[in-house]
Amino acid sequence: MKRVLLTLVAAAAGWVALVVHPEPLFAYTTRQGNVVLHARRPFPPETRPMLDDVLGRVSRSPLYDPDRVHHVFLCDTPALFGFLALWDYKVGGVSQTMVGGNVFIRPHDIARGTVFGRSGEVKKGGRSLTYFIAHEITHSMTADRIGRWRYRRLAAFQTEGYADYVAYDRPVALRDGRDALAREAPEMDPRRSGLYRRYELLVAYLLDRRGESVEQLLAAPRDPRAIEAELLADPDL
Repeated sequence: MKRVLLTLVAAAAGWVALVVHPEPLFAYTTRQGNVVLHARRPFPPETRPMLDDVLGRVSRSPLYDPDRVHHVFLCDTPALFGFLALWDYKVGGVSQTMVGGNVFIRPHDIARGTVFGRSGEVKKGGRSLTYFIAHEITHSMTADRIGRWRYRRLAAFQTEGYADYVAYDRPVALRDGRDALAREAPEMDPRRSGLYRRYELLVAYLLDRRGESVEQLLAAPRDPRAIEAELLADPDL
């Protein structure tokens, strides 16, 4: 029993060490601003404009800190991503906010700007490689600003909704979103669609309609049901 326990502890320690310092697994590195991109294959010419786009999106957030360096690791196989993401292996990307703060992205194509799901098909819903990197960096920026434990206590609509609000870098059509929410459109169900449209809508309503600051949005856990009810009843949308 003791030997098994020691083996488990050693395995956990090894995983933490690789998640915090995965650089030995990634042979290629490039940097643009405060984003450092790591890959296992040479970077194509499309890499720099893609990173410029990422920086353009995240830097517009009031949480952005130009002195905080974000390391993004592009995994080239599902197995590698699954190892580094653990229980989050189904998603397109993960920010290990509680362990080192590095970002990991699942298999992708930089030249085409795409990310591949578990089935091997390209991720849909406008979720490009730029989107995924910006989304995960926003998670890191949020945890940096409010603290890891406070971040973990927030509702999913606050963390995922704000990450999408930043990563998509386009205005949210509140009226169209309200109508989709009212009729329970498939894309408004995160579990069925895999999209965070519902969460992004609530965040946009609070920030753009009610005029809340990002700090107010993320100050404490909030019940999305009350916000949804207010949005649906808003007579001026």
